[in-house]
Amino acid sequence: MNKNELPFLFGAQYYRAPTPEKECWATDLAKMKEMGFNQVKYWAQWRWAHRGPDRFYWDDLDELMDLADKNGIGVTLNAIMDVAPIWLYTNYPDAKQIDIKGLTAEPFAIQHRQIGGHPGPCYNHAGALHERKKFMLAAVEHFRTHPAMQMWDVWNEPEQSYPRRKPDLAVLTCYCESCRRGFIGWLQRKYGTIDRINEVWGRCYEGWEEVEMPRQTACITDFVDWREFHLDTMTSEARWKLDIVRKHDPKTVAYLHVVPNTMNPFNSVTCVDDFDIAEMCDVWAATMNQSPSFTTQVTSAARGKVAYNVESHINFGSLRMHQRMLGLPDLLGDWLPQIGLGVKGFLYWQFRPEVLGTESPAWGVVKPDGSDRPITQATRTFVKTLSPHVGALMKCPAPQGDVGIYKGRKNELFHYAMDLDLANLAGSVDAYLQNLYWMNFRFRFVSGQMLERGDLAGIKLLILPSAIYLTQEEITQLDKWVQQGGVALCEAHFASYDATIGRHTRTTPGMGLADKWGIRESDSTSTHHLKVEQAGAVSANLADDERKAMKDSGAIGGEFVPIRLTTGTTVWGGARYAVLEAENAESLGSFDGQTPTILFKKVGKGAVIYCGSSLGQGAKRDPQGLREILLLAADRAGVKRTALAVNEKADVHLDVLEQDGQPRYAVIWNRSDTDQPLTLTLRGNLRGLFSGKKYQCGKSTTVTIPAKMVDLFVIE
Repeated sequence: MNKNELPFLFGAQYYRAPTPEKECWATDLAKMKEMGFNQVKYWAQWRWAHRGPDRFYWDDLDELMDLADKNGIGVTLNAIMDVAPIWLYTNYPDAKQIDIKGLTAEPFAIQHRQIGGHPGPCYNHAGALHERKKFMLAAVEHFRTHPAMQMWDVWNEPEQSYPRRKPDLAVLTCYCESCRRGFIGWLQRKYGTIDRINEVWGRCYEGWEEVEMPRQTACITDFVDWREFHLDTMTSEARWKLDIVRKHDPKTVAYLHVVPNTMNPFNSVTCVDDFDIAEMCDVWAATMNQSPSFTTQVTSAARGKVAYNVESHINFGSLRMHQRMLGLPDLLGDWLPQIGLGVKGFLYWQFRPEVLGTESPAWGVVKPDGSDRPITQATRTFVKTLSPHVGALMKCPAPQGDVGIYKGRKNELFHYAMDLDLANLAGSVDAYLQNLYWMNFRFRFVSGQMLERGDLAGIKLLILPSAIYLTQEEITQLDKWVQQGGVALCEAHFASYDATIGRHTRTTPGMGLADKWGIRESDSTSTHHLKVEQAGAVSANLADDERKAMKDSGAIGGEFVPIRLTTGTTVWGGARYAVLEAENAESLGSFDGQTPTILFKKVGKGAVIYCGSSLGQGAKRDPQGLREILLLAADRAGVKRTALAVNEKADVHLDVLEQDGQPRYAVIWNRSDTDQPLTLTLRGNLRGLFSGKKYQCGKSTTVTIPAKMVDLFVIE
């Protein structure tokens, strides 16, 4: 397969030794061919295949590779190394992960690693690393000449330690001696001298050997460094795996796939940096179901590379809760919105249901006996209908929005250090994302590394939810971008903790922005301290029903604060409240009816919308006010929507896929139980591939989208 002619994927994960059993193989591969699949994934598991230090077992995979070739199906081999061989710990007894309490993570078997050896050794242990490289090299050398070999997926859903996936300070890994040495080396490269780390951390170390591994979050910057060291360790792990494939099997596509870091459940504390790792891959891929949060994380990290869903979990289930009875509408509702955001194909997890352990008898495209279930026929229909269009779809890049949402790993680690939880930050980011999505704006995530590089090309509006912990370089680049014409939407306490020097800033916004932008938080508090009923000016600013709603929601002295916009709408803030001062600024809304809580200020050729609370967090109280702020911000940044929901209920979404700058396909999704009007700005005729619906569109045409319809339209 030519790397420059990547396929649109139709297929499934099939073999995770020891299941499915051998008697199923020939029949199942033939059925995949009949269904139109062009790709199958097998697992090459370290424990299963590396039977002794210099002894490998490939017989099962050899036979499966031949069956795939016989049926004209390409193979992805997924290297699974979080199942350590039994002999590894005999040879390297100190290779096991150690948690924060000094307890050893003993190897075990679990529902998704039934052969045992989970979660694998410490990533920084030199001996265990040597053995992993030996296995990876042996696998690549053995399979690289097979005619069915097309893709290497070198890492499955990487995370630092599966039993410690949830970011719980009580059980974090790894605190072994190998990690201590690795961390000190990482700090030396970052800070250069012991005096510099003493300055930033606030310590008095006299030598590098005195540096401790952080065991609390309270001092913040040392903890952020500690977890960034682990993120970089994981990036290094990905790099050597990809390098082995490129050196020894350069013709084969090399990638790995993540569960997207949406902070729930995968996160910066215990998992990997999607943006760093995606840069090294030929394509980018993930495990996911339909969610604009998941898909946007994947396509944003891909940054123009082909993005795949290589573990569709639509058939999830367990021994206790068997999988759903799914038909074509379910499949369309899951897969088509992903295509609309740029995903180029799908592999089911998995083809035949699991029969071993508590994941049985679920996850199957077919029944346990191999016969059809409704999703089987739905898949046939999907593949048959879409196949004539896959060539054109591959030429339509993922839409690159002109609205950016900041998502920096340092800031995420800071919020965990502050809250011992990521729920508030994750909810705030997702509130902006979901409202932008259903209001039909195009958007993408911007990582901290991208911001430090000034990599903001094409972005007109940058939203920075709860962005408190930033570096001086991020601020320098942000200010430069604003001065040149960008519009930034910032929330309370913006840049108030300087990651470069490890200190809270004396003025907010920090790191020089208060002077450069002419905006200042003159005072601040928590929303929990606000006594709304005691502020006379507020009583005059609220309607009776709003005051009652505040009491019912616990807003008085609680999480939320009402901010009356100059238009009369109430937008809700959350958690934080700041009194703002700025000359020559426009007040957009106020809490007390006197001082601005949200303001707009021109800065250079651009502008800043500064919110003295967390509007993302407040949106869970009521998102309507946030939508009004987003419309205003987009208007002043010159950002256009792809379509307009006439009744503004935000129940209909449109994505447009372009080929060579011209609209070629559209995905329309009405999540409502009722028909909904939608105003399209597309020109041409739209023909639905699955519904048969047709729309004739002029410059601005309002059409009716049937309830619950989701379809892929050809634009002719």
